[in-house]
Amino acid sequence: MADAALVNRMQLPRPDVTPEEAAEILQTHYGLSGTLTELGSQQDRNYRIDAGDNAYVLKICHAEYELVEIEAQNAAIRHLHAKPDAPRVPEVIPALNGRDILSLAIREQDYLVRLLGFLPGRTLTQRKHLPLAAAAGLGALSARLARDLADFDHPGLHRNLQWDLRRAGPVAVQLLSAITDHEARDRIAKAMVAAVKRIQPLAADLRVQPVHHDVTDDNVVSHPDAHGQLVPDGVIDFGDIIQGWLVGDLAVTCASLLHHAEGNPFYILPAIKAYHAVYPLQEAEAKALWPLVVARAVILAASSEQQLAIDPDNDYVRGNLNFERQIFDVATGAQPDVMEAAILRTVGFDVAPVATEG
Repeated sequence: MADAALVNRMQLPRPDVTPEEAAEILQTHYGLSGTLTELGSQQDRNYRIDAGDNAYVLKICHAEYELVEIEAQNAAIRHLHAKPDAPRVPEVIPALNGRDILSLAIREQDYLVRLLGFLPGRTLTQRKHLPLAAAAGLGALSARLARDLADFDHPGLHRNLQWDLRRAGPVAVQLLSAITDHEARDRIAKAMVAAVKRIQPLAADLRVQPVHHDVTDDNVVSHPDAHGQLVPDGVIDFGDIIQGWLVGDLAVTCASLLHHAEGNPFYILPAIKAYHAVYPLQEAEAKALWPLVVARAVILAASSEQQLAIDPDNDYVRGNLNFERQIFDVATGAQPDVMEAAILRTVGFDVAPVATEG
């Protein structure tokens, strides 16, 4: 089972901080003012601030998260800024007192607050169809980020997080209690059991390193190339960074592509091929990748159902729910042996003949 602290975090709504309170934080602690626009988040409260030629993001999270975890996010951003070929990432903006992270109480609730520069670019989430080149670009970006984080270390990476795919089974069990639709709950439970059975024999051979764990269409920004095609080149949210399975990081990216796939699970193969070209997978990782995609799909679906039960006014979660149901349907509708074989072929490993159903 998930531990008590993790269960408590999983049940948190977004911080109750109004735009007026956010504006006061900005003026008092950063000397900034401008036009505020709320940005979506699962459990944080984020505001974009447009202040003349500059733009920022004020990030507010519950104090149930330890300071060292938020420090790890900022440290990872600075680590990547020091790498000449790393993906674009935001800038950490210190407060007037020189601190990167503030501990503030608002209406007797404690929060951790920080400010980042706003990273310009176009997001991919709302685009129903992404060209295969954009999918491959997302895979390559995920690999570049993982490669550049491989030599990063921080105490805040070693934490319990509901999105850590190493803990997917226990987390899913905890989340299932929030799903009132018995048929949906049974489908989710069966999918996770099947995924875990395939992952467990491979787990000891999966590499562990610092991973962003959320390089998705929602957290990546892109620029158009000379032909107008979007090229993913920046990452905007480090809230899920952990010490975790390297291939789990790629699984998160692949799962996010499935709602663009029009029902075709093989749509993710160019992303896997592009990832492997930058940061080669090992054979055990290639075999574990598809069940980890399924596990991620399960956690996404179950987490959103729980979050809406806790925070029914969260338009961000509600807006993503249909995408996540599509991801779950594509992931659970594919034959695992066929997907494993396709992935192994894509990255150049030998494949035994596979008998297909139907």
